[in-house]
Amino acid sequence: MNSKHYTMDRKAREQVIRSIGEGNIVATFTIDRNHPNGAELHKITDTGIIIICNKRTNKMITKLIARPGQIRRYYKNGKAPKNLIDKAIDNTVKNHYNYI
Repeated sequence: MNSKHYTMDRKAREQVIRSIGEGNIVATFTIDRNHPNGAELHKITDTGIIIICNKRTNKMITKLIARPGQIRRYYKNGKAPKNLIDKAIDNTVKNHYNYI
């Protein structure tokens, strides 16, 4: 189940993500920014996509094409997997997919 925001406002991004491939989830991080709807799960895939879901309902809020810095920030120990960083570089620095 997707949020109304994603369904209505992110059609172009979803098309790019489909062309990249959503991939397989390799890491999940709980992010709590005190939003009224609760904490979020940020799921990172092996193709450099971040899927953000509400933790309580598991409703998908949005998907992002990750930038290298975003990937690094999830890994508090500074040990972000090189393959994820490389994929983020390919998607954003080389192909500029994050501008969609």
